[in-house]
Amino acid sequence: MPKQIRLAFLPPAATAFAIFALVGFYAALIPSLLAERLHQKSPLVAGAVICELFLVSAAAIVITKRFRSRNAMLSALVLLWPSLALLIAAELARSMLLLVAASALAGIAAALGYRGSLAVVNRIAPDDRRAEVVSSYLIAMYLGNSLPIIGIGLLADRAGSMPAHLVFAGVIAAIAAAALGVGMTTASNNGRADGLR
Repeated sequence: MPKQIRLAFLPPAATAFAIFALVGFYAALIPSLLAERLHQKSPLVAGAVICELFLVSAAAIVITKRFRSRNAMLSALVLLWPSLALLIAAELARSMLLLVAASALAGIAAALGYRGSLAVVNRIAPDDRRAEVVSSYLIAMYLGNSLPIIGIGLLADRAGSMPAHLVFAGVIAAIAAAALGVGMTTASNNGRADGLR
């Protein structure tokens, strides 16, 4: 990783980690959450919830294509908090309506976060090191998609699924907060120079 972009690389890498952790949660754990907490055991219902997330995400990418990349990334980090809060609230209240709202918001966050963070990485990467920088970004993304789910499984075996989900939400929210703080700092330092593209 080129030394001169390490700080600027942290927000998009953390965004990718957090966004794909949330998407990974949906893909891996929504069926069991629906069955255990909302008493919805039909694979059709689980598939519909996950499908909603991806349809909303696809629509959001098209609708927000004029958003500047850094603004999209930072907006996604902000949207992660209510997405996680609604997801936990849906589980606690056993509410399908809250879960549908959480899925829609998560879809928007995923769209903005992925598109924005990848564009930021491509912009800050030196031409001769672009493959290395983008590969590092993809590693962060795929770690986010897998490690938190493994952690939830291990913790759920010891403490139960609800405490594990609460820890997951807290950790992802903290990562989003840290990434937002660093991202806003680097944006204010570099915004005039690069026009916040």
